[in-house]
Amino acid sequence: MADAAPLILVVDDHAIVRGGCRQLLEPPLSRFRVVEAADGMAAREQVARHNPDLVVADLNLPGSPSGLDLVRELTGAGRRVVVFSMHETPGIAGRCLEMGAAAYVTKSDAPDALVQAAEAALRGDRWLSADIARALALPNREGDLTEREAEILDILADTTDLDDVGRRLGISYKTVANSLVRLRNRFGVRRTADLVRVAVQRRAGG
Repeated sequence: MADAAPLILVVDDHAIVRGGCRQLLEPPLSRFRVVEAADGMAAREQVARHNPDLVVADLNLPGSPSGLDLVRELTGAGRRVVVFSMHETPGIAGRCLEMGAAAYVTKSDAPDALVQAAEAALRGDRWLSADIARALALPNREGDLTEREAEILDILADTTDLDDVGRRLGISYKTVANSLVRLRNRFGVRRTADLVRVAVQRRAGG
């Protein structure tokens, strides 16, 4: 028997948006199964009931938890999340990445962007809307990166867990943390989230 298709929970308070996402993600246009929730509380219930492989969440949700709180809660529990939002502000996208979101798609993107983001997130990759990625792009200061710094920057495109970075490279947490300090100074940024943006942009080809 073939494995079941990945299950995606779509969280949005507009039924027409949820229906549109379902059309894009389910056959014949794509390969996923879809369940829906209209707010954060319903999303919690659906996660508990269905254990989805991926959550696609809007940020403007009524009631509590808010969209941002839901993203933080889900990523904190180790779940893969694609943010699907009307907000095209790079700062909001960066905040979602910092929380651990795997992808950020704007509602002005082409329809296939949501499918691309879902596929990337399920592979363990990050995905950003092109306009957001360009807006978050930082100056290229890679000329004198050490081999170790380049390796760490590459892994940051996949994970912000410093213990995981250390395990992958066979180095200590402290060594990773010290390298991040040097990388932040090199790229002129203050937060690890900003380095994540550098790493994602670098992987996408600059």
